[in-house]
Amino acid sequence: MKHIIAGGLIAAGLLAIPSVPATAQSIDIGPGGVRVDPRSPRERDRDEIRREERREEFREERRDAIRREERRRDLDDDLPPRPRDRY
Repeated sequence: MKHIIAGGLIAAGLLAIPSVPATAQSIDIGPGGVRVDPRSPRERDRDEIRREERREEFREERRDAIRREERRRDLDDDLPPRPRDRY
């Protein structure tokens, strides 16, 4: 009788757990050890797209800063030297 009750409880417990679809994982083994990435391939692709967009924004900001600095230098070169620059 105990076995029937125990088996019934185990079966009820297994049926009560909602079924969750399996998601793909990425497992990388390298010199730094094992790394498990539980994100789906779609989430990994989305993150890669975001990373590329951030890199491009950084490059554009850096280019703009360099251009501003070059323009500032060009303007400074056109001006006569300030008195403190003569000393």
